[in-house]
Order: sequence, then C-alpha cells, then structure tokens
Amino acid sequence: MKTIGEERRNEMVDLYGKHHVHDNDSILNLTEPLKLTQQGTALTIADEAVNFLEAYLRPKSTRLETTAPPPKQIKGGRGAKKSSSSSSSTVIGIPSELSSLGDMTMDEKKAKDDDDDDSARIAHIDEMRDWLLGKPLRLESGMYGPITAFVSYVALCVQAQRDKAGSTAGIRRLICPADKADYQPDDSDDKTRIDIGLCSMDFDDPAPTASTRTPYHKLLAVVEAKVRSGNFKEAWPQLYGYTRQLYQAQHNLRSAWGFAICGHEICVCHFGNDMAVSSKPMNITTPKGRRSFIELLVNWSICEDFQIGRDPTIGYLPDLDCWQIECPDDTARDIDVESRRYYFNEVVCHADHLFGRHTRCFLATDTKPAVGSSLVPTVVIKDAWVFAKPSTGEDVRDETKMLKKIRATLGEHIKPEDDIIYPEIVVGGRVSFVLDHARIEDNTKVMYQGSDLADKDPDHFRVHRRIVMSQIGQRLHTLESVDEFITVVCDVMRCHNAIFEHCQILHRDISDNNILVVKQGGIARGLLIDFDCAIDMSIERTEPPRPEMTGTLPFMSINNLSESNVKRTVLDDYESMLYLVCWSATLGIGSSQHHREGKDLEKLPIARWRKLPIGAIIEAKSTHLGTENSLNTNIAAYFSCAKGSNDANDDPDRNMLTSFVTILRSILFDNTSEGVGPECRGTSGIELPRVKPSWLGTGAEFLSALDQGALSSARDKPVVINPFEKRVEKCDIIVKDLHVFIGGFWKFAMKRQSQPKPASQEQVEMAADDDEGKDEDKDDAVEDDDDGDDDDEDDD
Repeated sequence: MKTIGEERRNEMVDLYGKHHVHDNDSILNLTEPLKLTQQGTALTIADEAVNFLEAYLRPKSTRLETTAPPPKQIKGGRGAKKSSSSSSSTVIGIPSELSSLGDMTMDEKKAKDDDDDDSARIAHIDEMRDWLLGKPLRLESGMYGPITAFVSYVALCVQAQRDKAGSTAGIRRLICPADKADYQPDDSDDKTRIDIGLCSMDFDDPAPTASTRTPYHKLLAVVEAKVRSGNFKEAWPQLYGYTRQLYQAQHNLRSAWGFAICGHEICVCHFGNDMAVSSKPMNITTPKGRRSFIELLVNWSICEDFQIGRDPTIGYLPDLDCWQIECPDDTARDIDVESRRYYFNEVVCHADHLFGRHTRCFLATDTKPAVGSSLVPTVVIKDAWVFAKPSTGEDVRDETKMLKKIRATLGEHIKPEDDIIYPEIVVGGRVSFVLDHARIEDNTKVMYQGSDLADKDPDHFRVHRRIVMSQIGQRLHTLESVDEFITVVCDVMRCHNAIFEHCQILHRDISDNNILVVKQGGIARGLLIDFDCAIDMSIERTEPPRPEMTGTLPFMSINNLSESNVKRTVLDDYESMLYLVCWSATLGIGSSQHHREGKDLEKLPIARWRKLPIGAIIEAKSTHLGTENSLNTNIAAYFSCAKGSNDANDDPDRNMLTSFVTILRSILFDNTSEGVGPECRGTSGIELPRVKPSWLGTGAEFLSALDQGALSSARDKPVVINPFEKRVEKCDIIVKDLHVFIGGFWKFAMKRQSQPKPASQEQVEMAADDDEGKDEDKDDAVEDDDDGDDDDEDDD
C-alpha cells in the first residue's frame, strides 16, 4: 500500500506531465522593472556585478594576494556565506596604507568601506569559483555553498547600489538565501527537506539567528539542486511539491517562482494557475549564463510586488498582529474607495493545490482593531482565481452575480418558517490594485504581461475574484456529533433545493470544502458556499451540453467523472452528497467517534475514490454503489464506530449513517417510483437483449431508433443503455423523492440535536472526580471558616 508521501510524489509527477511548458525564455520578462528609471538602475547593477565577477574569475596568479576579512553581513537580514576554502587569503585590491583605520579622512573611510564591500564579494566569488568554471561536482550538498554564494554576491551588489543612491534608486528588496540548506521548513505538512530557500528581505528587517529554519510562509522561492547536468525531469516534480507548500502557507501568494539547478545549468520556473513555465537552461560556466542569472536576481530586487507573485491587496500589519485585505465594492466608483478594507487573522481554507483556483477563505471584520485588542470576525471572505470571460457583461458564470441573484430571489420567496439558511453576499467582484494612479484588474493577462503567454490561451483566462459573505462558519471537521453532521448535510441540500427551484442555479461542486457549519442558538446548521462551478440554467439551458469535469475527485458523480454529453442535473449533486457522507463516516465524525488517519484510509476500498486514473475511480464507484449489498460490504462496513463501542452493529450513530446512505443510494440508483422504469436503474450500462423489451418504447420508437443506427442488428455489438441518461428524463420524479427523504432526516436530526445527550462513561467518571474535588474543597473551606471565627473572637 502506498504511503501519503509516495502518493503525493506520484501526483506531482502526473502534474508535471500535464502542466509543464519547457524552454520559454519570455518568462524572464515577467519581472523586468516597469519604470524606465528602475530599468536603468537594474542595468547599472547588473553591469557592475558582471564586470566585477568576470574580472575576479581570472586565475589568482595574475592578481595581488592579501588577507581578506570575513564576508560582510548583508543589510536586510541574511548572512553572507563564508568561503569553504581553508586558506584565509583572497585577492583584493586594498592599498597597504589603508590596511588599518588610523587617522583617516572621510574620503579615506569611504574608500575603506568600498574595499570591505569588494572583500565580501570576492569571498563569495572564491566560494563559487570551481562551480562557475565548470569543475565536476560529486555530491549534491557540494552545490549548496556555491549557489547561496552566488545569490549573496548579487545581493551585496544590489545593496551597494542602494547605499549609494538611497531609496530614490527604486530598489525594493534584497533576494537572499535562507540561513540553512537541506532542511525541513517549520510549517511543512510532510517530512520533505528543501535544498535551498530564497527570501525577499526588506532593508530594515532584522537578521535571523543562525539556527533559523526559515518556514515556507517566509520564502520567496525554493531551489531544487541535482548534481548531474540535465537531470531536470527528476528535479521538476520535487520542486512542484515544495511550491505547493508555498501556496498553502502564504495567504497573499498569487503566483510562484522556483529554480531547478542541475549541475552547471539553471532553469527558473513560473507557476501560474494552469501551467508551470520554465526557461531554457542558463549555463553558469559561460559569461552569458552568469549574466542571465544575475539580471534575473537584480530584476527580482527592483520589480513590483505583484511581479514576484505577491498580492498587493493583502498585507500584514505587524503592529496590530493581523492582515489587511481589500475587497471590491462595485457600489463605489472613486479610485480611492473602490474597495473596502477588512481585517483577519484566521484562515479557514488554504490554497492546498498547486494548480487551479487557489481558493482561500478568511474570517474577517471591517472594523480595524486597536493595538492590543482581539479581532472579532463578522464576515467570511472568499478569495479565488476563476475562469471567466474578459468582459464582465459576457461572464454568465460570475459567482458574484449568482450570489446577488440568490440574495434577492430567496429573500423574496423564503419565509422564516421555512428555516432555510442560504449564502448572503455583502460585496464582491473582481480584484484590482492601483499602479501609477491607475486601477488595474488582476487577471492572468496581467500575470503574464511581458511574455508571449498573455494572450496565448483565451480559454484559460482567469480573473482574481473576492467575495464577502455575512455568515460566519467553521469547517465540517469542527462538528461534535453525528446528529450535527446529518443536520448540516440536510441543511445544505435543502438550501440547494431552494436555490435551484427559485433561482435555477445548479451548484455542481458539493464537497467538504464547500460546506460551512453555522451555529444558531447552540444548534449546528449547514451553509452551502462556493458557486464557482455553478451554472445559471435560466441562461445556459439553451446551450448545447459541454463535456466538462468540475468538482473534487472523491465526491464527483460518475457522470461528471466520465465527461459525457449527458446533461448535468440536481441528481449529480445528490450523488456527490452521498459520496461525502460515506467519506466523512469512514474518517469519523465528531468527538464521540474513532477517527482514522490518512494512512489508515489507504487500506480501505473507499481510498480508490481518489486514486488516479479517472477510469479507475469510475470503476470503483460504479462497483461500490452498484447494489445495496456492495455498498454495505465495501463502504458502510468500514464506517467509524463510537469510542468504547464493542459491537459495531449496536452503534446507533453508525446505524443512522448506514441507513442514510443506503436510502439515498436506493432513491438515486434503484428508484421504483411510478414512471421510473428499470432502464433508469444501476450505475453502469444496461445491455439490450436481442429481443426488444417491453420498456424500450413503442414499436414506432423502436423502428425509428433502428433506422438511426441507435440499435444493433444481430451481427453488431449489443447496444448498451446509459442509466444516467435515462434518469435525466425522470429527474423531476426522483428529485421529489429526494426532497421528502432529506426533509424527514433533517427533522429527525434537528430533534436529536436539541435533546439532552446522555453522558458517556468518560464524562461520568470526570464528573465524579469533579464532585470529589468539590467535597474536599468544601471541607477545607469549613476548616478555614472555623479558624477565621476563632481569630475574630480573639480580636474582640
């Protein structure tokens, strides 16, 4: 059985094969400074860095030898790397009369500082000399020193220019290596170790201690090193895994960068939502290759924050210990007030995938907290990169528009006694930021501006969208009982039913990430969120069906996974809910049940629901849901039991979950209501017998189908009827049954939630211990009172 680590590595290999674009040097233009003055500064720094480096790469015998001081500490935090050479001598050009401070003029002191800068740079050159001159490498660890020395060398050159020109130079940051190499970042969610981390440092940042294991949330990029030249095929999937962690750890990361360095070849890679694009290899043993690498690092030091992947609309406020985020407000028109500011320090959904929408959710408030005060959230902010049309008027799948329609329509049709919770938008729209007194919409065209990728694939155009909703909620894993869980999932489907009935909006992505738990009077209720994949059927019903796969693998319907031309309906979303309940029940729900770890799940049949290829997932789901017996044997039999339960069959919570999924499966796949025939049943195709069955239709329909080639002759392969297609025709009948089922279970679970729960054995024992402790305290208190009375009498 594969471990989670092995599965993740295999996933990265698969993503690399699907999303990587090789040898595109136009991505080097993405971080070129936008202003002419800054371009001039970048050119000046690069020229000086290149000239100094090439001059000191000459053989030592041609230059003056003298003792060099240790490498200079880089202002801005990162320590310069020391030479690995055992010799303390290096080549510098300091006159002997300036070897000590003595009584020096200001000009002489400046000259001494300049010489110290040269000494530090030369020390770095000596550290990387053999690597730059093409000396064969034996160990991967032997690459760490030269690579970090190169980055530190460029940082010193950038800093020297900043010292000369000050802030007017337009230099924004220093690109420096992390203090350790070959380490596991503190906030890593696995045991992998990165080779080298690169950081973006402000000039006033304090220097970290030497023992710092720089976490992912403080890294700009990761370097994956391989000792053998050309070994990029092995390096890229590893870099993919590290970059996924960057997205997960950083709330304000809109795109990412990384390096693969194999032997003496360097490739830089830009990670977007749908592709990773790498440059041609830069040969570090040639002047051209060295200059290209230097120019890239210098550009990174000067360019705008959004060019290196940072979101300029999200920033950390250290004095308040919280984040500030700007949310679009389409009711405003002034450039200065076109967005509202919110504040947050709690993230309920991280961007935990390398590619895709990179959805994040924050609990926030529009009230700026005072210094030292706590932040009290009042809204949920959803942030995502979604497919869209360039023009907002043509974007019929705009989630903001759908949520506004839901708010207006359900506000009119849903009555208080209906007791349905639905998402309520406050503000939202496409994110934009101000650049040179102009507001720029944030989208993939802006992300790739300057490269040949900006207009390359209009079908993959994405916009950065941010939505503020008024309800505050928590993730599903915060639920405390099965009763709460059943209430929440039924709430979600009741909301789903109302939205489809009154707004004609089909959600199409029921998953654990798209459900929030909202507490009302101590009762857990469910809220359906995230309408990125939704479609407004009132607009798109006339369009031809477009095969597309949307959702989360374990919860996607069989029809959805197949990308067939069969129309997607409400039934697909109910099927997704069936998978979600099975998945959650297997992992364990609430504090009363045993919980399984991911590694335990891998041993169970349900693990096949998320294991590629897609065909294998389809086969697994079709088999497991094919019959009631198969569902019970392969899935329900492994539902988690209550803690301390000796008999799984006598566990009421487990039995309730089993009944829920059994009935739901029966209504979806084995419906026997009037008008729903046997052609609608099952999870796989039904092969037609040679003799026409009575339920196929009228004789005229049979002959028509035969003329159109829809039925086989005796010599052809048998015709297979798709039950998913047939169920679409009877959707209204099946949905009525589903509504009755969900409504009944919702009332039952709500009633159980509101009833006092019997104490568990563990709670009884804890209460007994508390009572015993209180009795002891009472006795002590009585003794104290007696002593106190005696004291009072003595005082009298």
